[in-house]
Amino acid sequence: MRGIPEIISYESVVTPPFSEHALLRNDFPGFQEDYLVLHALIRRYRPSRFLEIGTSTGRGTNVICHATGLRKRRNIWGAVWPPLHSKVYSIDVPVGTDPSIIYPEGEDGHQKKPGTECAYRYVQLYGDSTEFDFRPYYPLDGWFVDGKHNFEYVRRDTLQALKSEPRIIVWHDMQIEEVKEAVLAVIKEKGQAYHLYQVEKTRMAFAARRDCQRKDRLGL
Repeated sequence: MRGIPEIISYESVVTPPFSEHALLRNDFPGFQEDYLVLHALIRRYRPSRFLEIGTSTGRGTNVICHATGLRKRRNIWGAVWPPLHSKVYSIDVPVGTDPSIIYPEGEDGHQKKPGTECAYRYVQLYGDSTEFDFRPYYPLDGWFVDGKHNFEYVRRDTLQALKSEPRIIVWHDMQIEEVKEAVLAVIKEKGQAYHLYQVEKTRMAFAARRDCQRKDRLGL
């Protein structure tokens, strides 16, 4: 039923060949599995222009750029697959923004300058993701929503993503009740063209556009 996520096994998503040669994250418990899901989904659906909401340190941006085959800043990544010739954008609040305004209850961290740990040639954007005009960067056919984790921000970020009619939208921290409620509400109302999945044993969910779903042996 639209708006109700289909629970899918981790092994159904993180499977060869899509899971191969991933850039692993081990800096926080569970991140290795979460970001392997993100890597595998990018490899499966092959978005050509990808937008991340919530750059932070840029470690997640590294995973996205690596999966899409972007070049590093100083040397060329010797990809096993041919590069996808993608472009990656990531948005965060402007440098110098008072973290007490963004996170008044100290519920999350905030970098003085976003993306300092990303080694790839991505494009850094600055602004409020819920109000930003992303149209100059269209087409955007892949999104990773990992910004502020409350109902209103996730709802509005998800609506922003749907405007570009992407192949795939991925959400992090779906275990947070407000995140899950926001995703379900928007997909139920506006996501007729999408199939919503929640990946077991991870904090990840994704919506794949039905006409772009690959008819492979996994049936996704």
